[in-house]
Amino acid sequence: MDAEAGITRQHSRPRPESQEAATGIIWDEAGQRWVSEESLEETSQRTAVGEVAEQDKEKINKDDSPIWIEWDSPTDPGNPFNWSKRKKWTTTWISCIFTLVVAFAGAAFSMGTTSMIAELGCSQELAVLGLSAFPLGFGLAPLVLAPFSEAYGRYPMYVCSSIVYCIFFLPITLGKNIATVIVARLIGGLAASTGSTLVGGTVADLFITAERGLPMSIFSFCAFAGTGLGPAVMGYVEQYLGWRWISWIQMIMAGVMSLAIVLLTRETRGSVILSRRARKLRKSTGDPRHQCRSDAERASLAVLIRVSMTRPIYLLCTEAIVACFSLWVGFAWGVLYLSLRAVPLVFQEYYSFTIGEVGLVFFAVVFAAFLGYFTNLYQEQLYQKHHAKRGPEARLYMSMAGGLIFPAGCWIFAFASGRGHWMGPVVGLVMVFYGVFTIYLATFNYLADSYTIYASSALSGQSLCRNLAGFAFPLFTSQMYNRLGYQWASFLAGCLALVLAITPFVLYAFGPKIRAKSRFAKELARMREGQ
Repeated sequence: MDAEAGITRQHSRPRPESQEAATGIIWDEAGQRWVSEESLEETSQRTAVGEVAEQDKEKINKDDSPIWIEWDSPTDPGNPFNWSKRKKWTTTWISCIFTLVVAFAGAAFSMGTTSMIAELGCSQELAVLGLSAFPLGFGLAPLVLAPFSEAYGRYPMYVCSSIVYCIFFLPITLGKNIATVIVARLIGGLAASTGSTLVGGTVADLFITAERGLPMSIFSFCAFAGTGLGPAVMGYVEQYLGWRWISWIQMIMAGVMSLAIVLLTRETRGSVILSRRARKLRKSTGDPRHQCRSDAERASLAVLIRVSMTRPIYLLCTEAIVACFSLWVGFAWGVLYLSLRAVPLVFQEYYSFTIGEVGLVFFAVVFAAFLGYFTNLYQEQLYQKHHAKRGPEARLYMSMAGGLIFPAGCWIFAFASGRGHWMGPVVGLVMVFYGVFTIYLATFNYLADSYTIYASSALSGQSLCRNLAGFAFPLFTSQMYNRLGYQWASFLAGCLALVLAITPFVLYAFGPKIRAKSRFAKELARMREGQ
């Protein structure tokens, strides 16, 4: 069925890590012997990376036992769980600010399309494609890159991706044609994806479960608020300096982030740290028996990439819960990106706003994120109160309310536009964005609780769907608003949002029954029974 499931059955005790091995020979628990990567790959599809000298291999026989490298003590300072509070929070804040910076970049580009069209002589459709290319890269990259962070650590991924992300602002700022800009935005989105996909894992590396609530809330806030902060800040940059300066400023921000990541953060994945210790001991002692358990319990990188690319799609197509939540959050995220085109249309047409003033409207996203952050504290209280009885469905209370506030906000935005003070449609936008934020949070928490060890695949599936919607929606926004009219286009979005708002209510009532029929849920149940 799965690489993970197959691996678990071959070893005496299952481990959550799925990493690439660090040596050329590994310990086979089932056979209680050392084997080469070739022989083990023939029987179990497991392999290892790296090589051990031939003279070391000759010293190993079937009676040798591995020397497992573990933490020296429960208080080992090398264990990220034992880092000082200051070091933990320095890493956490840098990671979360990186999340905010890449979310900022995804949306800030939209403010510069007018001057870009004038300077490059491109069509509006191609300029908007430059906006959409970023979330496309954001959605596709994790399917391939996720296994590398599991195998080689988070720090190298952060460093490499942040540098690539920074460099590819140059083709945008200096580009002479729209094709260069679009390709650079796509590559920038591919690199920037680590600013979202790795942060949750970093938090899990540093904090025990009971301590993760606050850092994960900060991460979610940064991921959402950055999408509004980008256009809010860059509106006046477009108005007075032009689109190229929008990219120059973002490149400076990316450069500062790259330096902070390189200088102020270190590897946080515990199994990778232990693997490096084992490698160092093998080199210093000449004894190849020094091994890390995660190295011996890891599928090949090729298998990990295959699973990473196929399992999220498989879950999207076969798991009703993943499919429904992905459709719902995908539509909500699409509306968030649709607003990047719709807000300038509405406020420039009805209220004669300058592009700088239009940008300020997007502070509604930031305000909605603050509201969502604080109301989520109440959601956490409800979860603690009802979790024992309701299970994962206790994560859905605020999204039930938010799912209804979302369409109501769309309708207020639709029919308040041009019919009174500009604060009317702004109130509608705050409601829309608040609803999207509650859906966004519920998606992560509910899927993680429902699929546990398969949560990363379930979340990758929804991330793909969500970012594909962010890619597609801006491409037809102008046409839809011009043909249907501004009010009716927003009204249509509200109607679709209302239809999808049934999702949390259905899952709250029937979620356990749906999971009982799930192939993955049955596998998880068997694993629990075997523990």
